[in-house]
Amino acid sequence: MPHLASDMTCTGCSACANICPHSAIEMASDREGFLMPNINPDLCVECKLCEKACPIVNSKDLKNPEPKDAIAFWDNESRTKSSSGGAFSAIARWILDKGGVVFGASWTNGFECNHKGCDSEDKLGDLRGSKYLQSDIKKTYIEARDALKDGKYVLFTGTPCQIAGLKSFLLKPYEKLVTVDIVCHGVPSNSLFYNYIEKLESENENYSGISGFEFRNLRGWGIAPTAKISDGRKLTLTGISNLYMKAFEKSAIFRNSCYDCHFNGLQRVGDITIADFWGLGQQGKPFHHDVTKGVSLVLVNTERGREIMRGMKDCLYEERSLKEAIKLNHNLVRSSIRPANREEIIRAFNDSKMSLAEINNKFDIVGLGFKSKIRDMLITTGLFWHVKSVINKIRSL
Repeated sequence: MPHLASDMTCTGCSACANICPHSAIEMASDREGFLMPNINPDLCVECKLCEKACPIVNSKDLKNPEPKDAIAFWDNESRTKSSSGGAFSAIARWILDKGGVVFGASWTNGFECNHKGCDSEDKLGDLRGSKYLQSDIKKTYIEARDALKDGKYVLFTGTPCQIAGLKSFLLKPYEKLVTVDIVCHGVPSNSLFYNYIEKLESENENYSGISGFEFRNLRGWGIAPTAKISDGRKLTLTGISNLYMKAFEKSAIFRNSCYDCHFNGLQRVGDITIADFWGLGQQGKPFHHDVTKGVSLVLVNTERGREIMRGMKDCLYEERSLKEAIKLNHNLVRSSIRPANREEIIRAFNDSKMSLAEINNKFDIVGLGFKSKIRDMLITTGLFWHVKSVINKIRSL
């Protein structure tokens, strides 16, 4: 049988399942809910293509040299539709204007997070917005390869391990492929998030009939997640109701490979790296823009990436230091720390008999002290980042 990455190192990128010519590999949820390759011995002919495509098993050098430029970026056209500075949307338009195809994470069938492609700007909205869980690649590596073979430009965006999986799957470079990796803290599973939504709906009648979910509600940094209710209401999640994101912030619900990521560091796998520009203007060089509304950090890693960024129009584009970019974007250069009780917390989220309150009482994830209540109040009223911005300005004096 083929030798693939171990349970501890597999990223769930799906390169093996995409490349198998006999459909002998299925990505299936393990006991924690994370996608893992499952090889059907009746279909496998041991051609070992899956081993060649696995970015963990093979020894290909998939990384680029250190970034050529660090940029603070704000796209005037798409900022109000994006969860940060709109860098993804601006790059996507560059591809679409050339008749290309854009691939990214999208909500499908309710709360399933899957990768999919789009070839027009009116469909781009499905791929916008931060999604704090692992998207299922499905067969989009194959779709991207087919588009490249047809001579089309392709933008593929995802976590660093997903970009590594694509590059390894393709087996050769393509001139019209543009890759964008996001600075990733780690990924929870689709099933754990779905279980969280079910608990939220069943335990609080205010959240009955959740029809959508925004991890970032597009009004700027630091705003708590928002649940869209089928009757038209939008409810900001704080306290126990926000247990999923609190567990995410504590790195308590990530897949095993995230705690020893092979693809972080300054040598990135994508042509371009995007993130929030946390700490912008706090390193001695002022930034003359309202950072409370979100500014993208863009690292340009290749000449192809530089060509694209230089072609951006109607945007704020300012070069900054790499030191400033790293300062508060810790996961640029290192993996999240694995909590000692990570397995217990994941089991609790996946246990249909445990309520959100019981999970928090057992693991003290949220913290319900006076400071937390004040923070939740500021977040709900929209004052949190205005207060924090003032504090940061005072500190920089």
